[in-house]
Amino acid sequence: MNENIGPLALNGPLIVTQIIGFGLLLWFLNRFVFKPIFGILDERQRLIQESYDQMDADRVRMEDTRRQYEQRLAGIEAEAREKIQAAVQEAQALRDNLVADARQQAETIIAQGRNESERERQAAFLAMRQQIVSIAMAAAGKVVGENLSDARQTKMVDDFIGSVGMGAVSESGRGVSGNAIANGSGKGAASY
Repeated sequence: MNENIGPLALNGPLIVTQIIGFGLLLWFLNRFVFKPIFGILDERQRLIQESYDQMDADRVRMEDTRRQYEQRLAGIEAEAREKIQAAVQEAQALRDNLVADARQQAETIIAQGRNESERERQAAFLAMRQQIVSIAMAAAGKVVGENLSDARQTKMVDDFIGSVGMGAVSESGRGVSGNAIANGSGKGAASY
């Protein structure tokens, strides 16, 4: 009967055997080929996803680090500006102190110079007074013709210098008594 049906005739046991064989082939391929391949593919996909996640996390950390560095740089720049301003202010204060000290020292030196000049003027005045006294005494002794006592001579000279005044003696530089004696007015002084 099978021969009469032709090439399209269905053979039941052959179909069942082929179905069972195909099922076993699928099971075998699934068990030993597809599962390991799909496992490898799943693992590869998991590794790729982890790499992407790690790269995203690294990028976020890098952005955070960059922001932190930018903030630090801004802080460092602000701190540097503050330090520069503080140094400029300190330098200005130091300059002001140095100028004030220099002015004070200059004023002190000027005051000392004035004091020294005044002392030298007084010393010169005293020396000139002594010379005037000795010249006046010698002139008075010659005019009067007698020796005067030291007390009398000192009194006469002090009275003479008091009448002429210290300003006239210090201004002329030559001594007023010398002029007074030379002009003949020394006689008035010698009349004591």
